Amino acid sequence: MRDPSEDEERRELERRAFGRDGSGLSEAEAARLSELRREDATGRDSIPEPASTPETSAPVPEAHEGSPPVVRAASLPEPGFAATLVPDGAPAMPAAPAVPATPEKAPRTPIGRLRAEVSAWLASGRWRRPRYLVGGLIVLLLVGVLIGVAIPRPPDVGLALRAGEGERRDKVAERADFDPGSLALLARSDHALLWYATQSRGDLLCAIIDVKGSPPQHNCLPRRAIREQPLDVVSQSKPGADGNVAGDQGAVTLSGTGAPLGSLQHWSFAANPDPGLSPAETEMWKRITAENGFRSTMIAGRMSGVPVWIGYRDQGDLCLVVEDGETYKDCGQQLSAPSPSRFGTDEAPPTLALDLPATDAHGAYRLEYWTGFSSYLVITADPDPRPTPPFGLKPAA
Repeated sequence: MRDPSEDEERRELERRAFGRDGSGLSEAEAARLSELRREDATGRDSIPEPASTPETSAPVPEAHEGSPPVVRAASLPEPGFAATLVPDGAPAMPAAPAVPATPEKAPRTPIGRLRAEVSAWLASGRWRRPRYLVGGLIVLLLVGVLIGVAIPRPPDVGLALRAGEGERRDKVAERADFDPGSLALLARSDHALLWYATQSRGDLLCAIIDVKGSPPQHNCLPRRAIREQPLDVVSQSKPGADGNVAGDQGAVTLSGTGAPLGSLQHWSFAANPDPGLSPAETEMWKRITAENGFRSTMIAGRMSGVPVWIGYRDQGDLCLVVEDGETYKDCGQQLSAPSPSRFGTDEAPPTLALDLPATDAHGAYRLEYWTGFSSYLVITADPDPRPTPPFGLKPAA
């Protein structure tokens, strides 16, 4: 047993060394304190002798002949070791470690600890407090807004349809093979509706103009071409009894993000012919304009009293038309070369040209119409197969 005086001495030295009112220790006292603390730690770690119990202190009965050997209970084992019964007088065998009754629990993972904490928090009922409910609703609202912003979607470029415009949209969709769901209204006016659609899975962009009383007109171009120039589409009315012509023109362009933008323009003009026309020529002018869909028609000249008409179309091309027993017509783009020149390669060919055969009323004629910086009509009667070119040009060799 430890001496109580040594414990008292150790406590006194600790008070002087570590207490607030301690006076400190000398080197010898510090060494003595270290020694006492080591002895105290050694005494605590030692295993005490097991106390005698009635079972172990009871007298062992003597063995008789023919009776089994008497066994005595070994001292109580330390935790974790199995008890062993040893016959009297036999050498004691080392005790084997006992197998734990239940396996040790594996340490919880961070996810498991988090799940346990969440379950405990839910079981506590604190989530029913107002601040948690309001905070949860705010978090759900923010998550919904973030999801709505993050998910890409096509731009909503179409205008809301008014009464009766849904039926007009269905009629427009029936007239061409547009991509399903691509038809959208870009612009409206008092006279027309401008629709936008795509074809070939978005490779072609189309502009459609819809005017009441006239079939819808559409024009389609590849997407890359529209980035360089607007996509135009025109609807024109036939000349009225007073000679007036009206029409609507739509244009579709693409914004920097690729969204289509549309605009509409209405125009009208009085396309009255030359006041010097006879009633028969006035009727001819109206008929030629209506049959060919000319935007405007004018007389470029006459040959033996027969008027020579020039008509302009929406697409930018023009036509040279003569009605002399039958209709003669040649159409082409301005500044183009639809037919070769009679004067060889030294002179640019005319834009339009007509060869009229001879009749009882007149001989053969050659009509050539040039466009460029200025426009003019050249009428040649009984043309020579190798004529002398005008303006001093020499024929080709």
